[in-house]
Amino acid sequence: MDLAYCGLNCGECAVYLASVRKDTAEQIRLADEYSTDTYKFSKEDMYCLGCHSDTVSPKMCGDCQIRICGMKKSYGSCAECDEFPCSTLRENVDDNSDNMNNLKQLAIKYKKAE
Repeated sequence: MDLAYCGLNCGECAVYLASVRKDTAEQIRLADEYSTDTYKFSKEDMYCLGCHSDTVSPKMCGDCQIRICGMKKSYGSCAECDEFPCSTLRENVDDNSDNMNNLKQLAIKYKKAE
């Protein structure tokens, strides 16, 4: 399972899957689905190869504070951090979400390995 810093399973992310599959039609569909009257996405915005890559849409996750922090600290996920779960993570990821549960499971593995 390829996890984003925030615990998102990239293999379950529609944008990631469309990007990996080079599925232009799906990227166009997703751009339309995610757009609102006040915020428009393009096909190019629906491109992501995971937050550990350099290919992340600025409109989607490029400015994500969780991602920025994880990259600065060179972690694979927030579960590796001594501050887990920090205030930035708690402000952006629901404590009972699949993302947080993924991170909690990883954190247990990291503690056992120490």
